Amino acid sequence: MKCGTATHTKASGAYVDNRATMTRSDGADGGTEGRTPATDGGERGDSGDVRLPASAVADLRASGRRRRALERLAERGDAMPVTDLARRVVASERGEPAETVPDDAVEAARSDLFQRHLPKLTATGVVRYDSLVGTVELATDDPRLLGDDGEASGRVDDVVAPE
Repeated sequence: MKCGTATHTKASGAYVDNRATMTRSDGADGGTEGRTPATDGGERGDSGDVRLPASAVADLRASGRRRRALERLAERGDAMPVTDLARRVVASERGEPAETVPDDAVEAARSDLFQRHLPKLTATGVVRYDSLVGTVELATDDPRLLGDDGEASGRVDDVVAPE
């Protein structure tokens, strides 16, 4: 590991490395070559990719709104604006066509997605959010996340948006 600063000499155009070299107590160089990434208890899928641990899947599926968002993204198959996702989620919650969902209910669901659900889904790599265009897309095909388990869990965050 190096400490200190590197300087650039204007006259010669060369960089001078005046950092002190420190050695690790275990003799390693501190690099990551040859190491395997931490999986936090995850499982390896058939293709060798690391899957989320069962506890993370359970946490992500604990919210009815998050489950419905994942289902709508899976149905779509590609990126969609967050507002469209919010409209489809509310329509699913109410059991009505997306075109009939009032804009205030869509805005409330959009805010809820941004504040509570998308942060968890993006941090775990389940969805990708493109902040430049405001779209979100499913980034996994893990069937544990997309399975249908029937009724909502009954948690407080499963409250259906008001009409």
